[in-house]
Amino acid sequence: MESSKIVPLLKRLGLNTYNVDKKSHIEVNTDICINCKDKPCTVSCPAGTYEALPDGRIAVHYERCLECGGALVICPFGAIKFRFPEGGISYRYG
Repeated sequence: MESSKIVPLLKRLGLNTYNVDKKSHIEVNTDICINCKDKPCTVSCPAGTYEALPDGRIAVHYERCLECGGALVICPFGAIKFRFPEGGISYRYG
């Protein structure tokens, strides 16, 4: 393949399309999150879906979600519930 035809990774990711639902497909029990010191969901999510708030709770930016399920796996308290969104993500590369 010619180097002029290689599309850089960030440009390929920009080609993904999202059909964002009007309602979040992610539920977080924020009362449980208060007791979680490390908040691993905030660092494991590649899309920055989870944000630690100053009061110890978690804010969810569901429209950023790539549907990888990483936060579900890493949450030590099972505080995150997830269903696949109706709109989903459409990958053009991958």
